[in-house]
Amino acid sequence: MQQRRKQANGNGACPDVDAPEEQKETVKVASPPRRGCYFSLAFSIGSMGLACGSLWQIPNTTDRISLQRGLFITSLGFIYFVSLTDFCNKYLLETSRGQEFRRKYRLMMSDVLEITNKIVSAIQASFSFLVGLIVCKSTCTKSFVYASHFLMEAYGWFGTAYFMYDIWSMYKVHTQKIADKLHLLRITKNQGSSSLVSNGHANGKSSSGGNNNGSTPSTPHEICDYDGACVQIPKDGRWDFLKYVLTHPVMMIHHVFIGTFGLLVVTYIRGGGHCIYSYMFMMEFSTPFVSLRSILSTMRLKESRVYIANGLLMLATFFVCRVCMWPYVMWRYSLAIEAASLWTAMCGLPRGCLVSIAILFLPQLYWFYLMVLGALKVFLPQKPRPPNAASPLPATPTALINGKN
Repeated sequence: MQQRRKQANGNGACPDVDAPEEQKETVKVASPPRRGCYFSLAFSIGSMGLACGSLWQIPNTTDRISLQRGLFITSLGFIYFVSLTDFCNKYLLETSRGQEFRRKYRLMMSDVLEITNKIVSAIQASFSFLVGLIVCKSTCTKSFVYASHFLMEAYGWFGTAYFMYDIWSMYKVHTQKIADKLHLLRITKNQGSSSLVSNGHANGKSSSGGNNNGSTPSTPHEICDYDGACVQIPKDGRWDFLKYVLTHPVMMIHHVFIGTFGLLVVTYIRGGGHCIYSYMFMMEFSTPFVSLRSILSTMRLKESRVYIANGLLMLATFFVCRVCMWPYVMWRYSLAIEAASLWTAMCGLPRGCLVSIAILFLPQLYWFYLMVLGALKVFLPQKPRPPNAASPLPATPTALINGKN
């Protein structure tokens, strides 16, 4: 009988049923090791390997990507990004190290999903920049306007999968934010402190208090996403996909345009001008800094030196790679066609090309404006309120959700 009890306790199955109550509370049930995340990682690596292997047989850099090969690469792209997301989520939610990380920084479910979204975004941006750099070095020395490279078309097909996937991923983050915010509102309502909740977290010294671009909820019943949009939380907590698309028009236009016209039409149908398009790919150089800023903000490290240094790098790279990039490309284009001026070169472009440039360029100005607002709040903080206007803060409800006393 004693041997069977020892085996049960040693294997983590259950505590001794005849043990005293104090002993039952101290016995911890050991969860079995979770290995599903590593299968997802294997799928992610395997899909990337197959995509690279499908390009190995292309003999010349100027060869085109066939429609069949392009659709195959797009399907592998979906597998890669979905399995990579699944790996990151499972690692943070199911492994012991991931759970320790969550407890240390008091992360809710929506925080985990947003961190995963930003990690995948940074990885995709790194691939895009690397492809753009390789193509730029290969084609711009030959012909600024007419040279082509198969790698540009190949990643055009692969990157299309990311932008379509990312719309759904951001929607899942948004709906989880609503669920977490409603949970916090229910907790704080019982404590009589619902006015202290902002953007899914309790307001306090370590809370973000808004999104990562300077927007702040005006009421406790709002949340702000990182694209600057603040929306009201529905009472029933339901937020369908169509409603999310309609309430985030700038992000949807950017993703749909890049994922369809931007990465397919200009690479597969156009079949040239890849030197110009390589600069568009290299615009993603600033994205890892944007993603890291969001991750540090979610971890409530806004007052750290790493956050401030990364913010400065983000502003510098975003300004150079996204705000100044297109004027520089148009200047290079005017020299290549020997136009009288930059304005003359732009006026000679087709109307559809000008509309496409506007759709791609104007959101960059809007996001840079939001980043500048966020930077001003960091370097020029508001004056603190008088002591008599401050009220004592209750216990952070986020700790209650994560099971911390």
